[in-house]
Amino acid sequence: MNRQKILLDPVLPTEEETIAIKLLDKMLSLKIDNDDYETLKVKLVEISGEEIALPESLYQLLRQAAHLMAAGRAVSLVPIEPDMTVEEAAILLNVSQPFLIKLLTEGSIKYVKVGSERRICLADLMAYKKQRTVKRREIFRELAEFSQEEELNESRVYS
Repeated sequence: MNRQKILLDPVLPTEEETIAIKLLDKMLSLKIDNDDYETLKVKLVEISGEEIALPESLYQLLRQAAHLMAAGRAVSLVPIEPDMTVEEAAILLNVSQPFLIKLLTEGSIKYVKVGSERRICLADLMAYKKQRTVKRREIFRELAEFSQEEELNESRVYS
């Protein structure tokens, strides 16, 4: 098996590459804007003409990298272990360690104890993060509706 060294150094596109990457970013964004994941499959085509559908997870990674590189930013892949420490998980969620420990204690995120340390499964952490995003969007939607209702009520009072 031919194993290639995985390059983890940041990659910064040249000016010439940035033009192509901006086009790629636009093309990859069309899939998101359309919101039709079934009919819009991203495929890689070999020189021989053989096609392979890009898995959704790899598509998401490519889309994020293209978006950042199109904006002129360097990008680097950071491999993440499937089980994380409290410190690593807190960094990923962008919360403090004490807050994360509170979430773990409350049962909001599953974890296991390994010796005296807590270990959090990446899949459980990502599920919590997704759930948190959905809740936030719902709250923002409710606030927007409430704000619109209040504007209507105020316009009736002053009319």
